Amino acid sequence: MTNRSLLACLGLLAGAGLLLSGAKPLAPPPMATPAADSLLRLRITCVGDLMCHGPVFQFAKQADGSYDFAPMYAPVRDYLASADFTLGNLETVLAGTSTDYSGYPQFNSPNSYADALVSTGFDAVFTTNNHSYDRREAGVIRTLDELKKRRLPAIGTHYSPQDRDSVRIFDVKGLKIGLLAYTEFSNLTVPANKQYLVNPIDSALVSRDIAQARRRGAELVVVNFHWGNEYQRFPNDYQKQVTARTFAAGADVIFAEHPHVLQPVEMHKLPAQAQGFKVGLDSGLIAYSLGNFISNQQKRYTDAGVMLSLQIEKNLRTGKLRLAQVQYVPTWVFKGKAAGRDRFIILPSFAAKADQFPSFMQHLVPPELIYLEKSHLARMEQAYDDSRFILNNRYPAAHSAAWQPMQRLNPLEPPALRAAWAPAPLRGLPRLK
Repeated sequence: MTNRSLLACLGLLAGAGLLLSGAKPLAPPPMATPAADSLLRLRITCVGDLMCHGPVFQFAKQADGSYDFAPMYAPVRDYLASADFTLGNLETVLAGTSTDYSGYPQFNSPNSYADALVSTGFDAVFTTNNHSYDRREAGVIRTLDELKKRRLPAIGTHYSPQDRDSVRIFDVKGLKIGLLAYTEFSNLTVPANKQYLVNPIDSALVSRDIAQARRRGAELVVVNFHWGNEYQRFPNDYQKQVTARTFAAGADVIFAEHPHVLQPVEMHKLPAQAQGFKVGLDSGLIAYSLGNFISNQQKRYTDAGVMLSLQIEKNLRTGKLRLAQVQYVPTWVFKGKAAGRDRFIILPSFAAKADQFPSFMQHLVPPELIYLEKSHLARMEQAYDDSRFILNNRYPAAHSAAWQPMQRLNPLEPPALRAAWAPAPLRGLPRLK
């Protein structure tokens, strides 16, 4: 993916540190700083659940019968596209038109949902979750086919046992990254003789896959888990136990989701070696739940998500890896009228505090903010505060990420409002009439 440099940092958003539960703060370990030209740096960004409830695809339907999901990602696209490796959990299937499109409880979404993910900058998606088997084997296979056509790798669901045993390794700027994914449950039972279709959480299987990834040269192993109790803001004992076993088996990073709300981020000390292989990082990161990135769930906590970014550094002289920085941008999903029609729009939730920005920072405000009424802004500000609390709960090194100016026209904005937007002061933002 082509890198875009981040242009501005919101000092207003500097995050506090997080604490390990029951332990002293654990920050990324210090490391002698080599010459700049001997460091490889890359940013991995991950989001949570990419859902497609009925209203989401209904609002995306166009006059000609097609579906366009791209505008809902417009305010966050530049951030996602600027990462070197962007990931998320695809919590729907692309089973085609032989069956109706539907949301909960058995999802099936238009193919263009995947088109929007590609145009937004996603490099791979985790496809193992409780909805992977919503349209049974045919749905799993067709989803894999459609993602393959778009060159969007699927992690965790497979065509065959042989495909399941082929661990996915990615070369990102010269760093080899292994991606694995597993789910705690499936809403429909996957047949015992076809467990390869949807990876279950099984400690022996996870350990075996991690070892295979290391054997194939993975320097960094990233595991995704779909687990936990829905709507609970803190991890349960099962999540903690699986985390401990997974790090002991040699994983470096765990991203997770399913509760549909944010849960804390923690750092765990890793062994130098596991299963006979060198572990990539000294300390591993676990994000217990990244919440909803896009969904129709509108209650408090469920309308909030995050773009969580890890900056990884590799010393090219020694080969040593370091987690140099953990950044986050909390997000909030707007559902309402915009440019004359119902829409969903993902917004960086710090924008709720736009009226507090000094004039020289007004270029940081997403132009879509024009559509939000006071009630929306209040909910978005509450989501921002809630997200900051949970993300800063257990890990002191995480902080709000640099954000970039919105140097683009609002694709939803009528020309008459577009002319009025540029000089508009932050206080008293113009409203859609």
